Amino acid sequence: MEPIVKVEGVAKCYRRVQALDGVSFDVRPGEIFGLIGPDGAGKSTLFRLMATLLCPERGRITVDGLDTVADYRALRCRLGYMPGRFSLYPDLTVEENLAFYATLFGATVRENYHLVEDIYRQLEPFKTRRAGHLSGGMKQKLALCCALIHKPAVLLLDEPTTGVDPVSRKEFWEMLRRLKREGITMVVATPYPDEIRATDRMAFIFGGQVRGVGTPEEMLARFSDILCPPGLAREPAGAQAEHVIEVKDLVKRFGSFTAVDHISFSVSKGEIFGFLGANGAGKTTAMRMLCGLSRPTSGAGRVAGFDINTQQEQIKKHIGYMSQKFSLYDDLKVWENIRLFAGIYGLPEDVIAPRTEEVLRTLGLAAERDTLVGALPLGWKQRLAFSVATFHRPDIVFLDEPTGGVDPKTRRQFWELIYQAADQGITVFVTTHYMDEAEFCGRVSIMVDGRIRALDTPEGLKQTFGEKDMDGVFHRLAREATRNAD
Repeated sequence: MEPIVKVEGVAKCYRRVQALDGVSFDVRPGEIFGLIGPDGAGKSTLFRLMATLLCPERGRITVDGLDTVADYRALRCRLGYMPGRFSLYPDLTVEENLAFYATLFGATVRENYHLVEDIYRQLEPFKTRRAGHLSGGMKQKLALCCALIHKPAVLLLDEPTTGVDPVSRKEFWEMLRRLKREGITMVVATPYPDEIRATDRMAFIFGGQVRGVGTPEEMLARFSDILCPPGLAREPAGAQAEHVIEVKDLVKRFGSFTAVDHISFSVSKGEIFGFLGANGAGKTTAMRMLCGLSRPTSGAGRVAGFDINTQQEQIKKHIGYMSQKFSLYDDLKVWENIRLFAGIYGLPEDVIAPRTEEVLRTLGLAAERDTLVGALPLGWKQRLAFSVATFHRPDIVFLDEPTGGVDPKTRRQFWELIYQAADQGITVFVTTHYMDEAEFCGRVSIMVDGRIRALDTPEGLKQTFGEKDMDGVFHRLAREATRNAD
């Protein structure tokens, strides 16, 4: 069978950085082909080359019989592409985005609606809502609809489920399997081991080169040190009586919509507290109130000893915060980012310099101190962002999905930093869509429809709900949701 995608000896360089070096592999018609590797391996560059957005400096790529350089105009009508970042227009509504992409490729929504019907039916109640106001899961479903509406022969998906909760991820992959039955070929990158196993074949790319091509089982076994690293072991610190977060009947409404509905809980000093829930459950809204970034509609709470209703500026001085979106400045150097945030936190000059050197050594970034942050791989960026968030030694650090899109080995290294912070007495309040990370927390709460549905240790939750792992617990509770993840 003739390959539908053929990559032959492809090389791409960005100044002195060799992003790709002699990459070759084939994709068969109708298969789901995984392009798997750690952060900075060259996957996104390869996707852009296949999507005709970049030209290789050496080698050749053909898709559906067309050359990505010589035939790029004709080829673009046969490709669907979902980049790693949200690629649609946030100020256009759901239906306006879909109509725009259909028109862009000379198609209509009506003629290819059958391809997206199962997905779009979930979006239809929100078709007049701006895309920028959708939850993470809904945004990805809309992006998939827009990539499909012109009926491409090949669909390129660069980590399409990053930032999406486990239930929505499962639904997304069910959609991909339906598309496979329609005869659409897919090339997909993902950091999730369960999604890697859902591919038919995969290429493992590392350091800009393909190190192996085969079935997921073969590649996961061969490169287990990166794709399936061993779990973390840590003796949990003894529970401290002092509560650094106390919340009672906290409510946040936006008009008639209640995002957070009378939640109550407390967190002890030095605890790693997991705050879980599906997209749209209210996690980020609750976290923003605790960080002093949003005022509650009603209810009471104290963070680091300060009132969340009246002492928001004091709270900000005693916490660290790392948002879902990378929060540093791409056009500043590594050391300049550290220096900037240290100044914002009000640290004295005689503390900033030695602590900066300590952070660079700990992260292994001493040789990259003068590198622009925008040039760093995602995993390095995330570790740097965490170190900046804890640079001033806060009482509490809030982490909103800090490892989204990061490969398993780098995620493990990130959690080693979290453990080190907790061992120093810093309380860690973390949201995550990786259920293996929920196992690393001392206690876990799970939100459903704006309320805390369960709160216990991971072992306690598994026993209560009769599940073998936290993934099972999460799926069981998430199915109780009655409101859409909007």
